[in-house]
Parts: sequence; C-alpha cells; structure tokens
Amino acid sequence: MAEGPKFTVRPVARQPRNDSKDAFRIFMSPASLLQVHCIVGEPCQLRLDGGPPKTAIAWSAPERIHDNVVQTSKLLQTLYGFKLGDKVTVTRAEDSLRDIGVVRLEECSDPAVTSTCVKLDEKDQPYWEWALEHPLSKCEILAVDVVFECELKKCRRTFKVVEIDPGRERSANTIARFTSESKVKIGSVKFVSTPKSGLEVDSSGLGGLGPQIKQINERLRDFTAEAQKIDMPPFFKNSGGILIYGSKGTGKTSLLAKIEAAGWRNVFTVKSSIIGRSTVDGEAKLRKIFAEALKSQPSLIAIDQLDFLAPRRGSNDAMSMASVLCENLDSLQNNHVLVVACTRHPNDVDDTLRTPHRLGIEIELPVPTGNDRAEILRALRGSADQPCDDLLAKIAAQTHGYVGADLFSLLQLSCRKAQTRQLSQSVKEEAGLDQNQAPAENPELEEPSRIPLEIREEDVALALQETRPTAMREVFLETPAVRWKDIGGQRDIKRYLQKAVERPLRHPERMKRFNVSGKKGVLLYGPPGCSKTLTVKALATEAGLNFLAVKGAEILSMYVGESERALREIFRKARAARPSIIFFDEIDAIAGRRGPGSQSGINVLTTLLNEMDGIEELKNVLVVAATNKPETLDPALMRPGRLDNILYVGLPDMEARKEILDIWFSKSEVHDEVDPIALASRTEGYSGAELVNVCETAADAALDEEEELGEEGKIKWEHFEKALGQVPKQISPAVIREYDRWSKEFGNR
Repeated sequence: MAEGPKFTVRPVARQPRNDSKDAFRIFMSPASLLQVHCIVGEPCQLRLDGGPPKTAIAWSAPERIHDNVVQTSKLLQTLYGFKLGDKVTVTRAEDSLRDIGVVRLEECSDPAVTSTCVKLDEKDQPYWEWALEHPLSKCEILAVDVVFECELKKCRRTFKVVEIDPGRERSANTIARFTSESKVKIGSVKFVSTPKSGLEVDSSGLGGLGPQIKQINERLRDFTAEAQKIDMPPFFKNSGGILIYGSKGTGKTSLLAKIEAAGWRNVFTVKSSIIGRSTVDGEAKLRKIFAEALKSQPSLIAIDQLDFLAPRRGSNDAMSMASVLCENLDSLQNNHVLVVACTRHPNDVDDTLRTPHRLGIEIELPVPTGNDRAEILRALRGSADQPCDDLLAKIAAQTHGYVGADLFSLLQLSCRKAQTRQLSQSVKEEAGLDQNQAPAENPELEEPSRIPLEIREEDVALALQETRPTAMREVFLETPAVRWKDIGGQRDIKRYLQKAVERPLRHPERMKRFNVSGKKGVLLYGPPGCSKTLTVKALATEAGLNFLAVKGAEILSMYVGESERALREIFRKARAARPSIIFFDEIDAIAGRRGPGSQSGINVLTTLLNEMDGIEELKNVLVVAATNKPETLDPALMRPGRLDNILYVGLPDMEARKEILDIWFSKSEVHDEVDPIALASRTEGYSGAELVNVCETAADAALDEEEELGEEGKIKWEHFEKALGQVPKQISPAVIREYDRWSKEFGNR
C-alpha cells in the first residue's frame, strides 16, 4: 500500500472521559479523511517513520482544524509512543475491527494504595473478573497496556490489559472491540505480545552505522514472540541495557531517535535536568519512570548524557544516582523494558553500571572511515541530486577525521557557497543584457525564474577552508598553510616523508603484499632554523592530514599526573581524527635521558613510550618529533617501532640557499642587480631562518631609504651587503661536528 501524506500529532480539544471511552478516536478534517480514503467510524493505521502501524478509529473533527493535523487523545499518545509534533502517516486499515473473545488482565496496583486490601486470592478472581466487565464495556475499544481501575468491597485495584484473544497474528490491527460476549480473565501470561512486525531499528538516513544497528536489532529480537521459541539455558541472562558511546558528532542522538521510533508501546526519555533541585527528587523521578515503563511493556528508557547523571565515583550525589539506576536496572530481568544510554566516553560512567546484566552491551560509534563517510554523505543528500556522486566520493576522500555532524555542516556551507557563486553570476548576466531591451509592462507580476542549485568542486573547496573536524577543534594550534614549494632544498627529506605518509594511505595493498608496516615515528634533528617545523607542516598540508602541533615544554605541568593525562589525550584525539600527524616540537623537553633527577619527567617519558608501543595500534597516525639537542634524548625513544626513522635536517647547501632566495624574492620587490646565485655563495653556513633574516634586514634598509628619499624603491645589492654585516652566522663548525658525531651513533640517514 502506498504511504499516505504526513500529519502532525496534536491534542484533542476535549480529552476523553476517565473511562477511556473514545480514547482511540483520531480526529481529522473532512478533506483529510477523504484524501487518505478513511471512513468515519472505521479503523485506520497510524505510522511513525521506521515504526510499525498502530490502529485507531477515524473520526471527523467537530471543529475546524488544519488539513495537516491529526488530533489524538493523551492515552493513545502514551500507548503508541507518539509525542506532540510527531509526523505520522494515516492510511485506511485493511482489516475490519474484530470482537474480543477473551481479554486477559494483570494487577498492577501501587502497593501503597492497596496496602489496606488483602492480596488478590485465586478464589476472589471471578468476582473481580465480573466487576471488570462494566468498565471494559464502557471503554468498548481495547488495546494491550490499557490500564483500568476497579473498586469492589471498598478495595480499589488497578489492572492492565496484557493479552487479547484471538491473537494478534490474525489481524494487523492493534485494537479490538469488547462486546457482551467477551470474557475477562485475570492472570499472568508467558510473554507480552509485540506488534506483528516486531521491534526493529530502521537504518535509512543513518550512514556508516550498519554493524551497530545490526547489533541493536539482535537485542531487540529478544522482545518478539519468535525469540520465545528457543529455550535458553538457566545461566543465560539478558542485559538490561545498551551503552552507546562515541565522540561528539558521531551520531549518538540520531541513532537514539531511530531506536525510539522502533515500534515501542511507550518511550521514556531521561534528561540531565531530571535531577532538579536535589538528588532526592531525581531518584524519585527515576523510580517513577522505571515503574511506568514496567506497566507499558515493551517500552524503552532513553538516557542521554549518562556521564552527567552517573559519573565516575567522586561525589555522594553521583553515587546516589548511580545506585538508583543500578537498582532499577536489576529489576528489569525477565521484563520487556530496554534501557539505552549515551555518553562520549564510557570511562566517564560509574563502573557499577557497566556490568553484564546492567548496561552489558557497549556499542562504539567510531570516527567514520572513507567508505562510512561516503555512506553518511549519501544519507544526508537523500533524494536530492546535488552534490553528484563523483563529487561526494571526492568529499569523502578529503574529509579525514570528519564525523557525521561535520559532514552535515560541510554540505550546508557548500550549498551556501554555491548559492553565493550562482547569485553573483546571475547579477553579472543581468547587467550584461541589452540596455535597450524594452522592460516588461508589469514587472511586479512576473515571477522570477528559479535556478536549481549546482554544487561544484570549487564550492566544496571553499567550504573545507572554513570547517574543521570536531575531534581537532580543541587541539588545532594553527592551520598549516605551508606547501612544499614554500620550502627551499631538503629534497631527500621531503621525499622520505612523502613516502612515509602517502604509501599507507594510497597503496596499502602493496605494503601488505611486501609485508611492510607503515612508519610509526620519525625524528628530525639538526641545527635550529633549518625548516624542521615547516617541513612537517607542509607534509600535513600536502597529504591532507589532520595536524596536531605540540610544544614539548607546554605539556609539562607542576601538578602530579597532569602532564601524563595531557599526553594521553593528545594521542586519543589523534586516533579519533586519523589519518593524522602528531608533531612534537622540542621533544627533548619531555623525553630527556632518565637519571636521578625529577620523577615527573620519567613518568611523562614512560607515558609517551606506552602510547607509541600501544595496546591500541597507532594505525594511520604518524608521530614526528623535532629537536635541536638529540644528544639529550633517552635512547629508548629511538628503539625500533618508536622514533626509529632518524633524519638529519642540516644547513642548506648552495642549491637549497638559492631556492630559499628565489622563493623570498618572488614575494618582494628586489632590484634586478641582485644576483641570487652570488648572494647564495656569500651565505654559506647560514641556516634557512638566518638567510630569511638577511633578506628581511635588507628589506628594512630599503624601507628606511625609501622613507628618507620620499620615492618608491627596490631592495638593492647594497642593502644585502649591509644586512650581511648585521646578521652573523650563529651555527659554528663545532656545533655541526657534534651533530655529525651523534649521527654516526644513532642517525640512519
């Protein structure tokens, strides 16, 4: 059957009476009823996106309402898990409403209310069954989980409908008619029946989460009658809940919304605001939610930000909330209530909740891979034709470390950039029209022509410049904007680093065929000012990698354990945003030789070594370190599998100095009389930074001269002569010999 139009759930103007009569009527405008082919008084089917159909009785609204609105009672919303504002489809039911043969109920009275009543004895059940016929007949239409109150001999009890015969398998309808022929029975049943289609999370609109959704649906299968066919061993216990964790933007909230729409009879949402003024209020509210969930099985309890409600043990309040959650999770055994909680880091949650019979199923939403990103982009695009498939593939390949929320933001910004470009083109085209063209007689009556949006690669490139992966926002010290063409010389170093990064990303199958693992660590050493930092920045920019730049001295903290914690966090973020580069500048500050000195430095070095050796493999994470003092480093840092690729970045040779000068000259006003080859020969022994300093000092001299003469000029040879006298060489031959000596012992290139 074709899906009908969408209608917004709204409350009825007058709620049904306390006896629940007419509670299953839904009210629509006459035009809407005609549109969906529904007849007043006949059953119809309501369906949320991704959920099974729910049955109601179509009725014409007694007052004027919008055609896109369906009015429902509070009871119907509660039973079917609808919320005000939800969008539902309404279609005519294929089956007619059936009469109830036997309706089975269970007592669900509050013990505090029935404390004055004796326990419902088996011999008293026939009297209560007879008494219940009256409220059930007044209600007329019944569904599983409808609750009734009944008073007999000054004792008031509450009962819930748990099963209706004939069984649900005979009809797709979820309601039935209680008649004078219907019988009432009180007693427990083996299982709570579920909708014919069962509970299932719909994966549409969620890209890259196939394995996670499959794992969740396996757990939801336990709520179906089909699962009851298999007798599990006595030791088997179902987990009371699922813990979903992942970095910000990986789709926890979206997945939770899909789980909520899986077809539950009721969904209860627990937010951080539940605590209120005190934990006592929070405990009472939590207990009430779990009690209500047990009354309307199968039901879902969705908890967002679990780490806020039950953080790691550190305060009495946190312990109290966690203990209440544990107590209620334990009560869910052999019931059809599922708890699904979300958090960013599972270690931030109280350990007592992470046991096999509580939140025993832990599902990680990782940072998506390239294929996952392509799936997410296609899901975000939906039925639209922009961006095209080829462009989506290129976006997926370029967005390393991006999560679903980042990709959504990128597409939004790409649309904005494309709109700006097309509007600009439209204005230019209109301005170029023949000025003599006669204007329209009534221009205000003419509708402007609409132009379909076309997203191009250039629009995406502009959007990429303004977006960053969520995992990197807290650690981006600067945006690398350095290219290989900005660095003179060092060709061997560039080539080696390019191979270290590009091979694992572009040719993993070749490396696997030759049984070669990717480079894990590179140590760059040499005199200061020789472009070690620039080289690493260019590597990250050219390869499209996420770049984490860390100054060794900045990690050190006077507080015990803070330095180690900061270091672990850096590696965690690098793994989340891979492929990535961690660049430790001045690594000698945190990785000096171990000795009888500070224990803090030893702990930081140990943490660094542990992270590199890794229980969790550093796949597609390259650690690059730079130092001017290699002799102070601990030898353990340079063992195989760590910083074992040791590269010397020395003073620029003649060719490299000329390249540096050519790059600088191309960005400045230099007189033709200045010969870069001659200047390069005069600056032997200068580092790259010192050579740039010579050029800038010469430029300052030219500016001084221009201000004195009052006319524009250029940088001449005399200015460079003056600069050479002011900028001395600071790296002596003795320093170079020390690097050579250390290189013979440790260096491999």
